[in-house]
Amino acid sequence: MTEADIQCLKDNIDKLVEIRTVDAECLIAKIQIVTDDDEYHVHDVMYEVISSNQIDTYAHLENSGGYLLDFVEIVSVKPIPQPQVVSLTPE
Repeated sequence: MTEADIQCLKDNIDKLVEIRTVDAECLIAKIQIVTDDDEYHVHDVMYEVISSNQIDTYAHLENSGGYLLDFVEIVSVKPIPQPQVVSLTPE
């Protein structure tokens, strides 16, 4: 994971991103919290799973608050473009 990936996570709080992991998981996640703290050696992201190619991994977990993923487990991060809101009322 690069510095650009970390910044992408930070820039997309409450938004959707695609995350690829070292376990070959590709997931769409809504980012909740990004912790990048060198002093306490905490580098992880809390997220809500939207979809995953390994969704069975989450089936046995009863966690409605989100999941944690350590930075070392992340290969890449890509933002997912947000849909544009178009007003249908004339100005």
